[in-house]
Amino acid sequence: MATKGRASSTELRRAALTAEIDQAIAGWVDEGLVDGTPWLAEGRRPLLCTPIPAEPGFWFDRIAVERVLKFFLLLKQLIGRHAGREFRLMDWQVRYFIAPVFGIKRPDGYRAIRTVWFEIPRKNGKSTLCSGLGLYLFAADREPGAEVYAAAGDRDQANIVFRAAANMASGSPPLARKLGRRGIQRKLLEHPVTHSIFRALSSEGLRAHGLNVHAGVIDEVHVHRNPDVVDALETGTGSRTQPLIVFITTADDGAETGSIYATKREELDALVGGHAEDPTVWGVVFGADQDADDFDPFAEDTLKTANPGYGITVLADYLEAKAAQAKRSPGQLNRYLRLHLNVRTKQTTRWLSMDDWNACARTSSGVPVPVELADLEGRECYGGLDLSSTTDMTAFSLWFPPESDDPEEPHVWVPFFWLPEDNLKHLERRTKVPLQRWAETAAHAGPALRLTEGNVVDYRAVRSLITDDLKERFVIKAIGYDRWNATETISELADDGLEMEQVSQGYGGLNDPCLQLERLVLSQQLSHGGHPVLRWHVDCVGIKTNQDGHMKPVKPDRQTSSKRIDGVASGLNALAMHLRRAEPDEVPEPNIRVIGA
Repeated sequence: MATKGRASSTELRRAALTAEIDQAIAGWVDEGLVDGTPWLAEGRRPLLCTPIPAEPGFWFDRIAVERVLKFFLLLKQLIGRHAGREFRLMDWQVRYFIAPVFGIKRPDGYRAIRTVWFEIPRKNGKSTLCSGLGLYLFAADREPGAEVYAAAGDRDQANIVFRAAANMASGSPPLARKLGRRGIQRKLLEHPVTHSIFRALSSEGLRAHGLNVHAGVIDEVHVHRNPDVVDALETGTGSRTQPLIVFITTADDGAETGSIYATKREELDALVGGHAEDPTVWGVVFGADQDADDFDPFAEDTLKTANPGYGITVLADYLEAKAAQAKRSPGQLNRYLRLHLNVRTKQTTRWLSMDDWNACARTSSGVPVPVELADLEGRECYGGLDLSSTTDMTAFSLWFPPESDDPEEPHVWVPFFWLPEDNLKHLERRTKVPLQRWAETAAHAGPALRLTEGNVVDYRAVRSLITDDLKERFVIKAIGYDRWNATETISELADDGLEMEQVSQGYGGLNDPCLQLERLVLSQQLSHGGHPVLRWHVDCVGIKTNQDGHMKPVKPDRQTSSKRIDGVASGLNALAMHLRRAEPDEVPEPNIRVIGA
């Protein structure tokens, strides 16, 4: 009940803050301080957006945001048909960047948000926005001795944002007077009174500077090949009261796992999905939803939704020409999808929709109602085991098929999870999900996440639950397992009288369980009780298909990825056991749906 109350009060605060921001933007548009755009007026929204931070005592500082907006009016646009005009921000830039980042304050009056992820297709003015933002943080953020860096993987890229900022400073009479002749140099901006500096930074120049970072603007994150610059900026903020690190980028091609982009984007996905919480992070992704049933990459509406600057910073005929070129030439398609629709083109396909997944849990007042093991007592079921790594998460699932032919009776999926206690904090920091809270959250007559002593999973705890508890309460017909690292545990379970069967983790072994699970989720014939750890794992699952249209989930690289799918793997192993023993008409046709074809 405490969790429910906490969630409700947080949502009420969030709704109030959101309403304040929307009301303020409407007023600024009426006053001419902000430009209104068709994109926001038509009700379009980003592809992804983290929740507005709404911790107790957080408040919206309208005056602080107005200060940023008025500063931008001191600057001039530099290039294209808008060159020479005052830099008036657009409503979508304020709604999804400036207002939350500069307006949401902690009770002590400092900014709540310290890290920003801003991902958007090309030609929507992101670098120009960052140049102006860097100038504000350097010259007007009231931080004595501020160090602000325009950062990139190489010197030329880093100079793009810095040069534009320097030219804006030179072209702004109030700012040029304040900085003076010596304050605007080719490689450095320096404030003569506050002694703040603004410079370009790349990996080549890291050793030359001991960084005491107030702000960093990291452009084109997807081209960074090593973490040196990012690490230097993030670790250099320790002595600042309200530092700000801004990542701004277009999507990568999805080919490289463990990259700076992939790692940061995984963290953002966890926050958006509700599996992780961090009120210091704000993230927004503009782009097209390639998983939507009606996705048409060449449609005008798709282009408008993905590009909030449509018709203003990026011209309609330019985008239409790029779409026509991609339509004629398959070789240009991936480039078009990535640069102009912000689609990661080589990633594994996202599998199950979280809306569909959430619909498979019975709720009370909007809160999922856990599955009660007592209600399943004595029933036949199938087990699935995924032992994973000895230092990471282990999962066991029970799969209960319907007892009758009633089409309304669902399959029931009950998962169990273990983690070595000594690794809890490390994995929580890495994955950004609330593992400690899950270890204290009740689920299935026990914690949602079970901890074992030491720094490796104690498989005795796994065997004990299965043989001393679950085996006595349910009729476990068979347990499916992945042979990896399982020999001793499987032998001991078999010695206890359990029927153990290996499940191939390739297309041949997992295609039918994947198809069946997908069918059950889409038809809401599955009940899972909203288990929080399993929900996280489902949201992490990507799927691959071979040339025959058969599919299997893709296990993330544990060394480079924060994603985990152990619960899904164990569930598929359990479902495979059921399908091997099911009547022929219960097994889905192998081509029910071909994902990624």
